[in-house]
Amino acid sequence: MENNAKTFLIPNDLCRRAGMGASWRPMNEIVVFPYEKRSVKQKDQPTSFASNAPVSIFHIRRSVILFHPILRKLVNESNGVFLTLQASFKTKPSDLKMEILSISRQYRSIIRACLENLQDEVGKPNITVAERSEMHNYITIFYSVECVWHLCEILFIDVIPGNIVLPHLLDWVRFHFPKHERNAAILLASNSEGLELEEEFWPTVFGNLLQGRIKVVRALLKQHSAANSPIFQLVQHLLKSMPTYNVMNNVSVSEFNLQWRHWVMDIQQQIDSKQFINNHNLNLLMRLLTGEEEAWAEIQSQCEAWYEFLAGWLCYSETTVKTFELGQYAKQSIKKMRMQNHLRHLDRVLLAAMEFDMLLVIKEVQEMTENGWFVSHFTDLLHHSGRLSSLEKEVEGFSADKLRESFILDYGTTLVGHKSLWQVGLSYLDHCPKDGLPTIQLLLPRISFDSEAKVHKLIREAISRGLKNVAQSICKVQGMRSLSRGRLGNALTWALKSQDGPFTSYLADKYLKQYISSGELNNTDLLDNLGSSMLASDRLIFLGKYNEFHKLYQEGEYKECGHLLIALMVSKIVPKFFWPVLLSEAIPLLESEEIVFSANDTFTVLHCLEEKEEIPELSDKISILRLAAARNLSRALMYEAQCENLV
Repeated sequence: MENNAKTFLIPNDLCRRAGMGASWRPMNEIVVFPYEKRSVKQKDQPTSFASNAPVSIFHIRRSVILFHPILRKLVNESNGVFLTLQASFKTKPSDLKMEILSISRQYRSIIRACLENLQDEVGKPNITVAERSEMHNYITIFYSVECVWHLCEILFIDVIPGNIVLPHLLDWVRFHFPKHERNAAILLASNSEGLELEEEFWPTVFGNLLQGRIKVVRALLKQHSAANSPIFQLVQHLLKSMPTYNVMNNVSVSEFNLQWRHWVMDIQQQIDSKQFINNHNLNLLMRLLTGEEEAWAEIQSQCEAWYEFLAGWLCYSETTVKTFELGQYAKQSIKKMRMQNHLRHLDRVLLAAMEFDMLLVIKEVQEMTENGWFVSHFTDLLHHSGRLSSLEKEVEGFSADKLRESFILDYGTTLVGHKSLWQVGLSYLDHCPKDGLPTIQLLLPRISFDSEAKVHKLIREAISRGLKNVAQSICKVQGMRSLSRGRLGNALTWALKSQDGPFTSYLADKYLKQYISSGELNNTDLLDNLGSSMLASDRLIFLGKYNEFHKLYQEGEYKECGHLLIALMVSKIVPKFFWPVLLSEAIPLLESEEIVFSANDTFTVLHCLEEKEEIPELSDKISILRLAAARNLSRALMYEAQCENLV
């Protein structure tokens, strides 16, 4: 097995002396810190490395190039195309193949736009050397991505009539090697004869010939100073008469091949008769048209890559090459250019595509360093086009659905780790039927948030997916944060949103204990508007009702607040630590000029006093309470007796 392990140096003296420990953090981050390893047999005592000096903690995570500001545009735009494809597949349009081809071209246009943005960034004068090097690296990566995607689109996605692949292959080469077309445009723009004196003239002629641009070659030759000579006129005639295969012309492959052979034989006769012997370049050009091996060996040094050579070679030797034959010709092209032992990663991917080894293409694409963008979107496209499903019959144990989901799951998880792309990441995980929702359930609570607005977004995302327990967990975390910052009212608000009964009771107790120590209830606006939310816990019900009691007392509604106080005493939801306060609240009502408590109410107060008299905090108030209760009881009995006599 290949060993891809990398070594990272931690620049810290304490780590060097004491040793290091590591811990996982959410979203694939490792935290490294100084740590002395101790065995269970060692005595539990402070380490000798302990000191008052600051300790460094190192956060290590893999570099994600997609998080670069320029590349984030690529991520967002491709997400829209991805979601469009998923929606289209559900509706199943009548022409799904053309829809998938359109989607593929949209992906490629996004890559091209990204490359243009990177090129613009490289051209800025204020960019540093390191940043320019980084941009060039990104350009290389996404140029390779676009090149592979374009070829795979031709071979795996596009519908090629008769499997005649050469026209598409030439378009691909022209797109990725535009130098010759640009040079030809510059030369022709001068509109003057004698262009052969330009250093780039003949390389441009042969470069366009290799790309099948016969009209451009003819236009360049017309600008030669000897363009009107018989030999140049003959070349013009031969080029003009070159047969071109087109499936729409109702010409069979065998009939076209017959025309082609006659045309090649005509050129070969002219070569054999020494018509071009006095002009090396024209002679080479004609020999290339006949597919002569020596001529192609002479011209191959002008090709930047073996696949540029391949397209030109096939254009004049195997014009009607089929898609399934491309692999063998690709190997021959590599052999002709002696590149068997010098293949780059891009070369291996392109060769695998031409050999129709789809699994090898996917495997090689995984090794590209763009953090899974390519392989996830490309595999998803192949899956929806049905190309991956065809492999299930050929490869034992292969599952197209599992392969697609694994790539999208990895890509979505990577995006969730970014502070502004996490919602985009969730949209990918939503389209993983098996593991998407469980993954979201694990990741959502671990997304870092630095504002309440983001917390609300997280909660909405959880609720929209039916993850009520996740929403409650996020609310509880936010509530604990608010509590640690001394924001008790805010903490209670989050506790109510989380519908966590024990946590709500804990905060209600905090409110009541704070009242005991300060004599004042805080956040009364929140308590006034609890409504049905107070049903979250018994303790919160008590807090809400006690706040209502205070409000009635302040408004002078003594009768109502007296009835409420008695109701609280008999409710059995009063915290033990709050009984001294609650019984103390009864003293001013018992001593009120107006009779607030009836005889039965007074007996209730006395009964509660007898039950709770062992509470230490009540010891100095028991006698006052009994005296107040006795006075109120005598007044209440006399008043009730008079009322009965009147009746």
